[in-house]
Amino acid sequence: MNILGKQFITEHMPQGWVICEELKYGVFNIIDKKLSNGKHAKTKLQYINDSLVKDCQKRGVNPKEYWHYNGTKLLMKLIK
Repeated sequence: MNILGKQFITEHMPQGWVICEELKYGVFNIIDKKLSNGKHAKTKLQYINDSLVKDCQKRGVNPKEYWHYNGTKLLMKLIK
């Protein structure tokens, strides 16, 4: 799922379901690993998308500026 220009995926790993952010060169960074199943992972990723897009629109900035100044902070709050 593309969220404001960054790519995120849900993936089933040996330890369970995770949400990952795709970094450069096909490297993935696990950002949430406390998910019970695939449906829970997809639902949480959609919630994260909706929240970040709404906050970006509320602030009236472009996605690049949003990630630079605010996005990562809110993303971490949404994961907890």
